[in-house]
Amino acid sequence: MMRNSEQCLHETVAKRRNLQKISLSDLPMDILSTILSLLPINDAIRTSVLSRKLKYVWCSHTILTFNKATMRKTYFKPSTGYYQFLRDHEFVTRVNTVLRQHSGTGVERMEIKFRLHSKHADHIDRWVNFAIASKAKEFVIDLSGRSKVAFFRKLAYGKKRIVREEPYNLTSQFFSPSNGLHLQCLELMAVSLHLPSDFKGFLNLKSLSLVDVSITDEDVECMLSKCNLLEFFEISYCRMVTSIRMLHPLNRFKHLVVHICPKLQEIELNCSPTTLKYAGDVVPLIFASTSRLKNIDVVILTDQSALSYIVAGFSSTLPSLETLTLLCYEPERTIVPEGHFKFSCLRNLRLELIMCDDGIRKTDFLDYAYLLKIAPFLETLELHWFFGYKDQVELALHILRNSVTLEKMEITPELEISYNLASDDCYERSHYVDGHRVATEFICKADHRNVVNVVRVPSSSGPDETAMEVDCRAYAEDIPSGQIRLV
Repeated sequence: MMRNSEQCLHETVAKRRNLQKISLSDLPMDILSTILSLLPINDAIRTSVLSRKLKYVWCSHTILTFNKATMRKTYFKPSTGYYQFLRDHEFVTRVNTVLRQHSGTGVERMEIKFRLHSKHADHIDRWVNFAIASKAKEFVIDLSGRSKVAFFRKLAYGKKRIVREEPYNLTSQFFSPSNGLHLQCLELMAVSLHLPSDFKGFLNLKSLSLVDVSITDEDVECMLSKCNLLEFFEISYCRMVTSIRMLHPLNRFKHLVVHICPKLQEIELNCSPTTLKYAGDVVPLIFASTSRLKNIDVVILTDQSALSYIVAGFSSTLPSLETLTLLCYEPERTIVPEGHFKFSCLRNLRLELIMCDDGIRKTDFLDYAYLLKIAPFLETLELHWFFGYKDQVELALHILRNSVTLEKMEITPELEISYNLASDDCYERSHYVDGHRVATEFICKADHRNVVNVVRVPSSSGPDETAMEVDCRAYAEDIPSGQIRLV
């Protein structure tokens, strides 16, 4: 048996040695093209030096992404190390070089993401014309020089964009009637847009995003009314826009995102969306129908009681609402009149409240126990504000005592510095509420089923780490089985 095993092993090794080695160049061209299409354009170009056969394969690359990462060269200086700064003229030159060598066919997606402006118009126009000629299905032009996440983070902290140069004005040729047949996704950021009088629309466009775009109300309405297959529309920080209106029906429309358009006064769309994300002041939201609207995410930048908004605001007009996320700057305590309306479909509710009380709280968190009454079928409830205040403890105790089959309550409190008592980096113990101590002393003592777990959080943690989580399977009386999380 031993000899047979050794013989089989030697035969297997001998066969492997006799196998012909296959290199990348031996693969068929269609397979090579597929492999290279999975690489970023800069890496695909580098394969051209591997063999003669690979020299021009990248020229049919289907995804063209031009940004700092794909267009930069890394220089090494002994004194300073790696130097990776990319100047605008270097970026322009490299994009032009790539596009001159590309076949100009089969492009699925083309992205231009770099800080450019009107003085680069001649080059950008050529890139736009290349996207048109190559029949690209997805086109992204972002001349802000930063990511969307970084852009909105600056807005959140009240930092306005500093305009140093005139924005690039998108060439009118892009909107030519013969050029809208293939485009399915269009994302524009930090550009100026003026529709020509003969604009016929993008017949196959499904997704449209306008961020920091100089555009008029009339052009927004015209664009929406002539994109009949549109499913997703985002408009964010468009400072000229005062009204988002579209009376032409959009039967396929599903998702609407509106984020901090500072002059916006109304939204009126002849459609029935399924999801809505909105950030800004409270404005009228008018849709042809709200029967399909199941998921909304709202950030209200002016003082607004969350309970009032839920019970009497826009959300109260949504019979099919399943998921609601709401951030409010909470003013003084508001007495919400009890009514007969209940959110019978609401399953997920997430609230984040920012206190605007100059150090003297005038709100009562126990009021939010009312949510369990008006939304009797909740499965997940998140309330982001546990610091150990008396009314917060009372709310937690209310849930704990009225939850017959509560399985888990996890509290992750944080030290909160009183609004007007902070001084540099040194704080007296009397200036904060120790949420961990309060939760341990009062909530754990009331826990007779061993379901409460209080987690210690370092005092240096940020506001995003503040959480109080309650996981439940069922509630007493009118609260059905499910999971409820208080954060």
